[in-house]
Amino acid sequence: MDLSEQHIARMKRILGASDVCVADMAIGTTSGLSAWYSWRRIAGERTGSLATGTATPPAARYLVASLTKPFAATIAVQLAAEGCFWLNEPIRRFLPSFSRGPLRTITLRHLLTHTSGLPDMLPENEQLRARHAEVPEFAEAVSRIDPAFQPGTSLSYCSMGFAVLETVIRSVTGQSFPDLFQQLLFQPLGLRDSWLGLPRSDAERLLQHTVPCELPQSQPADSDWHWNSLYWRTLGAPWGGLISTVADLGELLGMLLRGGSSGDGDQVLSFNVVEAAVSNQTQHSAGLGEQDRLRRAWGYGWRLNWLDHSGCFSDLLPADTFGHWGATGTLMWADRRSGNWGVVLTNQPWERSQSAIQRLVNVLVDSSGVWRDT
Repeated sequence: MDLSEQHIARMKRILGASDVCVADMAIGTTSGLSAWYSWRRIAGERTGSLATGTATPPAARYLVASLTKPFAATIAVQLAAEGCFWLNEPIRRFLPSFSRGPLRTITLRHLLTHTSGLPDMLPENEQLRARHAEVPEFAEAVSRIDPAFQPGTSLSYCSMGFAVLETVIRSVTGQSFPDLFQQLLFQPLGLRDSWLGLPRSDAERLLQHTVPCELPQSQPADSDWHWNSLYWRTLGAPWGGLISTVADLGELLGMLLRGGSSGDGDQVLSFNVVEAAVSNQTQHSAGLGEQDRLRRAWGYGWRLNWLDHSGCFSDLLPADTFGHWGATGTLMWADRRSGNWGVVLTNQPWERSQSAIQRLVNVLVDSSGVWRDT
């Protein structure tokens, strides 16, 4: 398949005008990968090289940050389908520390739709990371904080809800999210370059073959807990610890667009689970205002495309496109109408790479006439 030179030239122009030094992108359909692009330049230089292809892309492994959350949420919905719990159950039934008054009404559904009122990050986030805290310690710290609003009455992005979610799932199944990611997603799809936290037995070697992130000002380079540290890359934080590639993420998105089935036709996740996870769930939250229910829609962990918002995925994607941003400068999306998906991974924090990523996605979506299935 021939790639559009016009679209490639536009991508080079966007990347050349940005500060992004490392980026990998891929686009595809329900049939699989259609094209990939890999951008590299030496730091400080204003020029770079953009490689392209239609076969399997290079396995550049990135810390994809909050792209972790929607997959964790989808696993939780799968466990609900298996009868492990139901999503309107209050957290206090699983974690006694959530039995005190302000926390009593928080449910699993609130965690999955960012309507719990719990904090995005803890006030003691840096202290916990500095002492290399494990996920249950983050969840325990969350239980000492009162929600910012009555659960179910507003939307507020909440990373720490996923620390609580994993702790609930551990209490019910005896398994951690890193194990469940392997068991329910990576192994059935044959993904060998993805981990929720690098395996500690082989982390030193694997860390040498993952793309290092540019660090935000809030993360001192001389600390031992920043994004590139052995601690963070092995923690397996369910709110942001996924390490993956554009090809593996494309396989996951393709599976979801196929209703939970692999490219070989094996059912990886229940069709009903996928349908629930990627559909607008906040429209059913009676306590939310109309703007939040309809214009700021969330599925279970999956954000829909907020077209009038600075964080929209693309001007050219429909509002029911599902996807997610990541703080390390990452974005993925899947368009249910066309059956197309896309992934953009960079090594630059979101606050610096966002504009370039959104412009790139517009070009990639516009190029869909070249690679869309007919």
